Amino acid sequence: MIKKKGFNGFNFYSLIKVLRNPWSIVPGILLGLYLGIFQKNLSLILTPYGNLYLELLKMCVLPLLFSAITMSVGRLISSSDASEYVKRILIVFSIGLVGVSTIAAIVTAFTNPGGNLDDSSLTALGVIVNKSELDLEISLNADIIQDVVDKQTTLISFLFNLVPENIFASLSEGNALETLFFSIVFGVAMGYLKESHKEDVFNLLEMVFKSSKKLIDWIILFLPMGLCCLLASQIATTGFGILAAMKNFVIISILSFFIIYIVSTVVVWQKAGCSLWKVLISLKEPTILALATRSSFTCLPSSISALTESLKFDRQTVNLVIPLAITVCRFGPVAYFATTSVFVVQLYNNQLNLSSSIIIIIASILAGMATAGATGILTLTLLDLVLQPLGLPLEAILVLLIAIDPIIDPFRTLGIVHTGIAATAAIADSNSQQSTEFASEPQTLEI
Repeated sequence: MIKKKGFNGFNFYSLIKVLRNPWSIVPGILLGLYLGIFQKNLSLILTPYGNLYLELLKMCVLPLLFSAITMSVGRLISSSDASEYVKRILIVFSIGLVGVSTIAAIVTAFTNPGGNLDDSSLTALGVIVNKSELDLEISLNADIIQDVVDKQTTLISFLFNLVPENIFASLSEGNALETLFFSIVFGVAMGYLKESHKEDVFNLLEMVFKSSKKLIDWIILFLPMGLCCLLASQIATTGFGILAAMKNFVIISILSFFIIYIVSTVVVWQKAGCSLWKVLISLKEPTILALATRSSFTCLPSSISALTESLKFDRQTVNLVIPLAITVCRFGPVAYFATTSVFVVQLYNNQLNLSSSIIIIIASILAGMATAGATGILTLTLLDLVLQPLGLPLEAILVLLIAIDPIIDPFRTLGIVHTGIAATAAIADSNSQQSTEFASEPQTLEI
């Protein structure tokens, strides 16, 4: 009986407590690095298990997305201050998109990674391009890829891609963009209904949201193991050779994302009204998930939890805004396109003047937003939206971007998630601030 009690009462709950500890991911990271560098064959064997863990996380995202957006939009429309929130969303999103694009362009322009290349680096880049000539030719000449790019580059086609032909098909195919659009429209329609029992539907959606979140909380317990498999596979596949040729660009790209991360953290800190350390600890989980999974939608539940449970922002606003920020604004690709465009301008020794800078900033925003729903090589080919107005070719640089993308992709995802969190914090009201304001007001007692 003592052993049984000890096993059930101590070992199991102690294991859960250890897995929930923030430091439990450190052994997973170290083991993943070791396997990826020294045990590449074993790392490749672990690849399916890392992908399986990623699929488990993605499994609950669409139910959570649909329930959170529909419920939040419906309740928002039913409230009296709906127009005020719409104004906030438009202003903050616009400032955020222009801000990240401008920061990335300025950092790259001042550091000049494309203009400081020595002869050995230029030779190495040429060798890499020549080695990949066959693959590059196949990719660029493929009609299907070019057709997709042409469709994505037009605004009207992008709007058509928002509208689901069949919402159930969109849900089964995992199309987050179409699901998001339907959830918004459906929530608006529910908000304008006058039936008294619509609150029952909202309560049902809230139960779906909480159930999805609870399931994700269980899956997160196995993050150290999943992180180990994902990290080992990524390092074993990518290697470190490409960093020697593109090291300047990789460093500056990561530096741009780091600066944007700091600015976003300061925004959350100022809006939350708590200590900076608490903000960093609260945002730890979505940060780690963004870097490990390279999937912005996977980070959605942890981002909501960090803002509502840890930092005490208004839940209804957070549930509405953060899926919009992550799905539509795409802050990470916007910053990356601005960085890459300035790099290509420097690489071809072109003059970066005021007009070309404005083109880069605006076109990077449009191209970045067009990546909603795009993955893999399609995301990178949308860079042509920025380079074409500048008269620069995408073909010569595309193979290099594809080669280093596994290194950049985690930071690009972090840019999407963390800046989306900051935009949500700028829009939402903090319950702690509301409590402080309430406490500071003089209270009167009416008898």
